[in-house]
Amino acid sequence: MTVNRCLLIVNPSSGRERAKYHKQNLKNRLETMFDYVELRETRQSGDATDWAAEACVSGFDSLFCMGGDGTLNETVNGLAHAKRPIPFGFIPLGTINDLARALHIPLHPEEAIALLPRCKPVPVDIGRANDRYFINTIAAGVLPHAVGHVSIEQKTRLGPLAYFLTGIKAFQTHAPSLFKIETENEELIYRSPLVVAMLTNSVGGFRNIAPRAKVDDGKIWLSVFKDFTYLDVLKMVPEFLSGTQLSGEYMTLMTLTRARITLLDDTPLTTNMDGDEGPSFPLDLEVLPSFLSVYIPQ
Repeated sequence: MTVNRCLLIVNPSSGRERAKYHKQNLKNRLETMFDYVELRETRQSGDATDWAAEACVSGFDSLFCMGGDGTLNETVNGLAHAKRPIPFGFIPLGTINDLARALHIPLHPEEAIALLPRCKPVPVDIGRANDRYFINTIAAGVLPHAVGHVSIEQKTRLGPLAYFLTGIKAFQTHAPSLFKIETENEELIYRSPLVVAMLTNSVGGFRNIAPRAKVDDGKIWLSVFKDFTYLDVLKMVPEFLSGTQLSGEYMTLMTLTRARITLLDDTPLTTNMDGDEGPSFPLDLEVLPSFLSVYIPQ
């Protein structure tokens, strides 16, 4: 008789250590869906990546993880490196949880766990940046640098608004960078304070940049922000908070399936991938359409 096996990866420190209150409930719920559930708790960076890759070749039928955006990204990288990923699900415990927002997965762990029996695997795109993979965004410029310094206390108290307020402050003293973007059809040069490549319609908890982006449309949505003055920032804030799509006055938005982004300035610039530090320039970007099967509520 075939035994349906599931690996559950939990980051015990995610969500200010909230995982310890939900991990047993999650395991119990999964045991109503699978014949065998193995729970593993991460202890160091890279555990989720290694275990996800191992699950794909060691007879597990599905994989679930519970944690923040970093745990999610690590797990996706493990699945991607395995080349033949198994169906995957997750319970969000991060501050932003952009993928959960895009897939309409409840942000409260109890609600997300309760819905698991009504979930079905659906195809979801992922992106490749050099030798790493992302599930939501990779960004470069003044904003990723600034949000990297948001404290845990700020994130807990303000949620996504902490990133927004930090970003607005950073734009007041920003220094734009010079980018060369080579797509399948053209070569473009932009001086910009912020470049964001997206796979979903949720970025930092907001849906203003690429609201028409879908998780399975086979596209990377690339937004190149225009150089801002302080007055531009003040004009943009109400529009951003209202939830309406940002106009071409503030950014250029394009879709592509692959691109190479080169930094032409001498000043070094870091990238942010799914909430953590990303690869260095130049960036070779590519979308991998419908690469993952992700459990989402039906």
